[in-house]
Amino acid sequence: MRFVLDSLLAPIVRLCVARGVLFPELVERVKAQFVSAAIDQITGKKTDSRISVMTGLQRRDISRLRSASDIPAPRVNHLSRLVGQWVAQGGAPLDRSAFDALTQSIRRDVHPATMLAQLMDAGTVAVTDAEKVELRARSYQPLPGTGAQMDYLARNGGDFLSASVANMVQDTAPFFERAVHYNHLSPDAVAVLEAEYRAAQMQLLEQINARAAELQASDTGAMRFRAGGYFYKEDEE
Repeated sequence: MRFVLDSLLAPIVRLCVARGVLFPELVERVKAQFVSAAIDQITGKKTDSRISVMTGLQRRDISRLRSASDIPAPRVNHLSRLVGQWVAQGGAPLDRSAFDALTQSIRRDVHPATMLAQLMDAGTVAVTDAEKVELRARSYQPLPGTGAQMDYLARNGGDFLSASVANMVQDTAPFFERAVHYNHLSPDAVAVLEAEYRAAQMQLLEQINARAAELQASDTGAMRFRAGGYFYKEDEE
């Protein structure tokens, strides 16, 4: 179990150090997640004593954490939704009125010019000489180090780990989770494979995006999903 914990915690701790999150704050969040996990697993009366036995936390900490209500709700990334909807509709360049209408269908409390400026800053769109708004990327990637990027990391990384853990602790693996891994390759060989993977993955994601937009309009409900992929590489030496 030590290897598993080290592998999962290493990138989280690197992020904490890079973002100036101190050790006591991380410990506090870990305690809160222990309490939450225990509450989810306990059947019957969810007392502080039972949670303490399951987690090893002191009851005073458990009582404090159970009554805390300072965790903000995750924010919706409206720019990602906007680009996703645009791609689902074909991704053709839009005149300003059509772009404004699209942004208003996503979020009415922010002026379209503000959303356009954010997309331009991220390199997602550009305004042509003919005053058309043109997609330069098929997905919105938040600027490095921004709050939007942190929100994306929390949602995407959290869902990936949730799927992986569910597949491990449940009798039947409920989620698709696959990876291909090789070593002893040259940097040029890995670059070729990465380019091919990126192209194939983007094609698949665009297909899923278009189909999801279609079904969202015809078969609504309370479920959500997230599908994605990753390509990680490093020098083994």
